[in-house]
Amino acid sequence: MQNKELVQNKLYMKLFNFFKTWKTKQKVKSLRKKLKLEIDQNISGSQESIDQISKVLTDFKKHNYSKHDSFLNLCIFSDIVLIDLTLLLEKFQFAERLQEKKLYARVISIVLLDYLDNIGVLIGSNCLAELKRNNMLEFIDEFKSMHKNFSSFKTTNERLLREIRNNTIAHKNKDALILNQHINKLNENEIYEFGLQFKIHIKDFIDLSTKVINYISEYMREGRKI
Repeated sequence: MQNKELVQNKLYMKLFNFFKTWKTKQKVKSLRKKLKLEIDQNISGSQESIDQISKVLTDFKKHNYSKHDSFLNLCIFSDIVLIDLTLLLEKFQFAERLQEKKLYARVISIVLLDYLDNIGVLIGSNCLAELKRNNMLEFIDEFKSMHKNFSSFKTTNERLLREIRNNTIAHKNKDALILNQHINKLNENEIYEFGLQFKIHIKDFIDLSTKVINYISEYMREGRKI
């Protein structure tokens, strides 16, 4: 009798664990589906922004109006990077293999470094100078603050990001043993966190750029050019 009860208890435990695992998997599946939907919406919004601003910039160029070229160029550039980063972070989140996570982390490091290498000129020189020329002085401090955030991020993380790019993805070192060592020691979760932090900085800039676009649009509606 005791043996029969023991067998039944084991069976109940197996069934309990099965349904517990099944419920967990269903919950994860549901959360993943919800997250994917949110990501799809974010990407669609960014792509719509790219298309709209590209059209405006193209129209301006047709009419030889170049007063906002640097700013609009930066807007498009930032939205493209935001899409790249969003996709890579999503792939990293859903990746189950360690090698996948390391690959996505290596590519994330390139995206971050490329943007950081360009943003100094795009904001620090081109955009600030353009704002001053257009007498849009109310945005100067916010752009300087934004530039400072990116500069601080670069100062703190550039060495590691450049090391990852040069030694694990650009393959500048042709020694396969050294390449393998660098890939193995790479902290993929750290790079993922970098990506999340950086995405916040880019979204902050996009929020600021929306204010500037509204400002320019207001002038255009009034039939004036800044």
